[in-house]
Amino acid sequence: MKNKNLDKLLSPRSIALVGASPKEDSNGLAMYEMCRIDGFEGSIFLVNPNYSEINGVKCYASIKNLGVTPDHVVIGIASRFVEEVFDQCVELGIKAVTIFASCFLENDSKPNLAERLKEKAFKFNIDICGPNCMGFYNPGSKLRIASFPSPEKLTKGGIAWIAQSGSAFGALAHNDRRLGFNLCISTGMELKTTATDYLIWALMQKDTKVVGLFLETIRDPDNFIRALKEAVRRKIPVVVLKVGKTEKSAQMALSHTGALVGNHVVYEALFRTYGVIEVDDMDEMAATLALFDLDKSLSNGDLVTIHDSGGERELVVDLCDELSINFSEISVETKNEISTQLEPGLIAENPIDIFGTNNNYIERYSKIIEYLANDQSTAICLFMANPRDGYWYAEGYAEAIKIASQNTSKIIVLVSNFSLVNDEKIASYLFDHGVPLIRGTKNALLAVKHALNWRNYLSIPKEDLKSINKKPIINAWIKKLIKKKNFSEFDGLEMLRAFGVSVAGYKLLNNEIDLLNSIDELSYPLVLKTAENINHKSDVGGVKLNLTSGKDLIKEYHELNNRLGPKALLMEMHKGSVEICVGAIIDDDFGPVIVLSAGGTLIEVIDDTISSLAPIDPQTAKQLLLKLNISKMFNGVRGHKPINLEDLCNQISNISFMISDLGNNLKELDINPIICSEKGAWAVDCLAIGNNH
Repeated sequence: MKNKNLDKLLSPRSIALVGASPKEDSNGLAMYEMCRIDGFEGSIFLVNPNYSEINGVKCYASIKNLGVTPDHVVIGIASRFVEEVFDQCVELGIKAVTIFASCFLENDSKPNLAERLKEKAFKFNIDICGPNCMGFYNPGSKLRIASFPSPEKLTKGGIAWIAQSGSAFGALAHNDRRLGFNLCISTGMELKTTATDYLIWALMQKDTKVVGLFLETIRDPDNFIRALKEAVRRKIPVVVLKVGKTEKSAQMALSHTGALVGNHVVYEALFRTYGVIEVDDMDEMAATLALFDLDKSLSNGDLVTIHDSGGERELVVDLCDELSINFSEISVETKNEISTQLEPGLIAENPIDIFGTNNNYIERYSKIIEYLANDQSTAICLFMANPRDGYWYAEGYAEAIKIASQNTSKIIVLVSNFSLVNDEKIASYLFDHGVPLIRGTKNALLAVKHALNWRNYLSIPKEDLKSINKKPIINAWIKKLIKKKNFSEFDGLEMLRAFGVSVAGYKLLNNEIDLLNSIDELSYPLVLKTAENINHKSDVGGVKLNLTSGKDLIKEYHELNNRLGPKALLMEMHKGSVEICVGAIIDDDFGPVIVLSAGGTLIEVIDDTISSLAPIDPQTAKQLLLKLNISKMFNGVRGHKPINLEDLCNQISNISFMISDLGNNLKELDINPIICSEKGAWAVDCLAIGNNH
């Protein structure tokens, strides 16, 4: 799975810097200085025809004059000169190149410069970082490839940071020293080498503990899925900040990078299937990466929080309720141990307020933290306060946290409840002792939630699901989807039934004779729907509900026939307390996606949706359903009995296998609703669209 050429790109032994310069505040000088700043031990060749030497180092007119073939060539010159140097790289057999320039030229020929470079890169198997990138940092090789100055002493750690935005790359790499990196990459336009390639390479590095991705799009979906599977196999969490979720931001991404931004529902399904942790902003990303970049792993149990403020403790209780984070139920033994260290008036509980006086507080705090962390029900322990450098009390409890951390295998974190504080010395001190300092109450709690979800995801057995349907059934319906341009509701219901989905009893009516022949074959009450080619039947009065006699049926059929046409669908009405909508998106990149939501009219008024790649088993269907807000109704409310959740999950699993088996022959699917009661679950409507529509 490893791309060996990326060793020369990201961990070269020799580098040529084309465009090196002695001019102060120039990109050419920054290239050279950044290449040396961390003590790179390989060979560095300077290339610029305007100089014979730069700061005492020999400078060559061309890479052809080097006398050796470097592993990696950095092209740090204007776009109009890039192709000439790239062609020299092709001629010399160089396999790794970084290009900083945008590679956009005025009045360019067709194919344009970027397209010409891409064609050559694939033809001659040359990996490219960029164009239009900020370069990369590899602390393990003591190397920075960059055209702008960056701070000294990049903190080493286990975070691989891969960003499709140069600013996002610099935001984490250049600012917060409490984050430790083993790799930072600005991918640029990804003419050949993609974010997925970098992800795969990062996963293969022995010191990678977590990967952070800032994504606009995925250019190689199949390979990306393989990479995510490898991450799960290696138990390395992948944290993603996906932009382009809205129509407006997607259009911006298209104009900025030429990327095709996918439907975010599909990305959510992809991420959920492979345990990818999705965050909403850079602060949440930083907090989550910091929590995963630890030598300790998360054990079973829930959250313990320790406070020196009653009010801030109440704030955390409220936030944990909002985020559905559980506090651990600490044992009586732990409470007794804690009580020996608490001052009068304080209660041994979780969450706990431990501030009384500063009397011997370092020793007392360290014992309390240790006792709480070592409780069997504790997975992670947060000490939540307002640390600042130069404050003896904060430095004291930082020391207590360090001591406690050395006496437990559990993860302990110091959390600053306020982000804009000066705590760099305390953060650095604790970082050196394996304790992260996370800024922001909610950031920290979100990071905890992500860590708990990742732990829980890994605990679920993973297996490849095989089709439960027979090939003749699959092939027959593929042919029908290809052949039929207009797939009626009747066709959809027939298809569901063929694939083992429970459907309410129904009959297709072409005339009044069909109606009279069908009355005795179905059970009242009945529904009569127009079966003419009308998408939104209810909008035109094409649905007649709760018909309880033959007389009513004939009357309503005549009305539909006169107004909309003779074709109609007669269906049994099932009463239930819950309605679920099951839909499908057949994505060009990632394949079939099943989408679950509140059904009936609720689908249009509440945002209650969850998705997953298909197929899914009944247990996964249950996990998804229980994340919906409407799941609160599953156990029965206002006198209704609990629904048959097991049957609903089986139906959803059957549907997911159906859409997986039909693949891209099915374009869209909408089953709204599935009626759910204590007796079972039945589909009562189906809109299916073939790919030839």
